[in-house]
Amino acid sequence: MSNLLLLSGPAVEPLTLDEVKLHLRVDGCEEDGLLSACITAARRSAEAYLRRALIAQRWQYYLDDWPGVVLRIPCPPLRTVDMIRIYDGDGAVLTMDPDRYEVDCRSEPGRIAARGGIWPAPGRRMGGIEITFEAGYGTSWNAVPQDIRAGLLMAVAAMYEQRGATDGGLPPSIAALWSPYRMLSF
Repeated sequence: MSNLLLLSGPAVEPLTLDEVKLHLRVDGCEEDGLLSACITAARRSAEAYLRRALIAQRWQYYLDDWPGVVLRIPCPPLRTVDMIRIYDGDGAVLTMDPDRYEVDCRSEPGRIAARGGIWPAPGRRMGGIEITFEAGYGTSWNAVPQDIRAGLLMAVAAMYEQRGATDGGLPPSIAALWSPYRMLSF
């Protein structure tokens, strides 16, 4: 079993308020709160649909046991693996030396592999492995692929214009833009 916990969300959104207002032709600041909420909701919706992080964010990934020599990390794209901790049966923690594992940030999803092919066995039966990592395209909105950002603009526009009167499905035009980036499995 595995469990994923968000430690810190993105510092910025993948769309700026100014570009959304320009796209929607909204003047003034009366709607800024609503538009900001729509931007955040659109990002969260995109991340859930795509099964990936858009802007840099820190996560903890808990595992009961190693699935094999190579472990695929959820929420691509993987930027860094900050720490791997192994808990023994008494709750004592071993922080693994980064020289004992390799990190592949180029693959999607990112991967880590034990050097020598052997991971230390956790002593705790549940959540005995804790991996802290950073995922996302970058720390700025302009690191996010343009197709994803275009779909986000469309999603924000739909939320703003329809004010909740939707069927909840992803419009085909947005799905077409996002499909190449969607992770179907880990």
